[in-house]
Amino acid sequence: MRMGYPKALLPLGSDTFLTHILRILRNVGLPKPTIILGRAASSIQPQIQDWPADVWINTDPDRGQLSSIQLALSRLRPEFVAGLIWPVDQPAVSEDLVRRLTQLFVSSGSQIAFPTHGGRRGHPAIFHRTLFQEFMDTPVEEGPMKILLRHQNTTAMLPTEELASVEDIDTPADYQTLTGEGLDSALARCKIRIMP
Repeated sequence: MRMGYPKALLPLGSDTFLTHILRILRNVGLPKPTIILGRAASSIQPQIQDWPADVWINTDPDRGQLSSIQLALSRLRPEFVAGLIWPVDQPAVSEDLVRRLTQLFVSSGSQIAFPTHGGRRGHPAIFHRTLFQEFMDTPVEEGPMKILLRHQNTTAMLPTEELASVEDIDTPADYQTLTGEGLDSALARCKIRIMP
């Protein structure tokens, strides 16, 4: 069973998935983020209007994650030297991990940096601007994985015990595992109605 509600707006403590991510990015001191929304854009945009962010809508999200990455890169300001990619269905990564990851990226001089847990690649991931054109030129059906594989020799990995860096929150059971609260209960507590 899927969520039946936009993941970006699911409760996480006093935040939603998306505002939790935005809060961490702000606390770490990273520049104003670019948010790519899909089908639920009209529901999500009013909830983040007070957050400093550039918001764009992927009108065809079925084309996959790379299509959203390409849209974000096409809107990125030229002075940015890197991009950080953080899917909203992996919201519970700690502020400490994001700080350490950005420090690793800078200190290592690598083209890519990402956390790993139990040998699995995780998020968020950071890419140097020298790879931006490669992201733009890669067919969307291939996804970003081939880019990662081509640049393994210039990748810095941050081992972590944080399962949240590799686990997607895709189902009500995932949500309960993450928060300790049932999805129906959380949505009712926040007076949120599940969309049909």
